[in-house]
Amino acid sequence: MTAATTTPRRWMRYSIDLPVRITFHRGGEKVVVPGRAVQLSRGGMALYAGLILEPGHEIEVEFQTPEKIRLMSVVRNRIVYCFGLEFLAQLPS
Repeated sequence: MTAATTTPRRWMRYSIDLPVRITFHRGGEKVVVPGRAVQLSRGGMALYAGLILEPGHEIEVEFQTPEKIRLMSVVRNRIVYCFGLEFLAQLPS
C-alpha cells in the first residue's frame, strides 16, 4: 500500500463564518439569495446556500462587510448545499 500524495494549494485557506449574498441568472431572471462563507482563500471559497447549482455555473458573491466586496465566481464542485467556488479574479489583499 502506498501513501496518498496531496497537491499543495495555491493559497492558504481560512475558516470563517461570514454572511454573503449570491446573485445569478436563471431563465433570464435575476435571483438573489443569502449564503454563508465557511472557508476562504485568495482564489476561492466554500459556501453554504439553499441553491441547486451545478459545476460550471457562474455566480456573483457579495461579502456583507462595510466595503461590500463583489466577486464573480464559478462553481467548481458541490455536495448537496455546500459549494466550492473559484473566484474569476483574486480576492483583494
